[in-house]
Amino acid sequence: MQVRHSHFLLSRVVGLLAVPAVGLAMTACSPGASSAKREYAVPSSLCGTPVPASALEPLLPAGKKISSRKSGSPGYARCQVSVDGQLVLSSIIERWQPRTTLSNVAFGTYGLTAASIKMEAQRFIVSESAAVERVDCNPKRKDAAEVFTVIRKHHDSVDAAAMEKAIAEFADAASTSAECTEKDT
Repeated sequence: MQVRHSHFLLSRVVGLLAVPAVGLAMTACSPGASSAKREYAVPSSLCGTPVPASALEPLLPAGKKISSRKSGSPGYARCQVSVDGQLVLSSIIERWQPRTTLSNVAFGTYGLTAASIKMEAQRFIVSESAAVERVDCNPKRKDAAEVFTVIRKHHDSVDAAAMEKAIAEFADAASTSAECTEKDT
């Protein structure tokens, strides 16, 4: 009886030690391991809206090929960015009714909740996977519509400071977009 008990104890100890070793081996071989690299050039725009590559670079994963697709209608422009065929980033420039608040837009944005907010200011709300900013259209639209930008990172998150930089650059560029300048009405 004593021999069986020590054999059982030994097999438990070996089993417990094997779990972390297998976990480490799987992590080292996973696609997100540090050996992955970016083989494509980081773009300097989101579907034609200029954004410095340095602002977009932290939001984009490693991969071989990047592509983007623009869609929308008057008052709404969306850009979807894919890497190796997988959607990784979305951006929106959207016109809203007068007096729409930043909170109205932010809390209507998928993945942005009160608990996920990392930074909030008068013009923007940022989490680690989404950001919303009010655009300063200059001159103001005649119809008094509000214009907002949204950037949403799919599948993972980044430092909130990187998301803040991206949304600030995007909102500045959007101030000359058709949604601000009334060229789409």
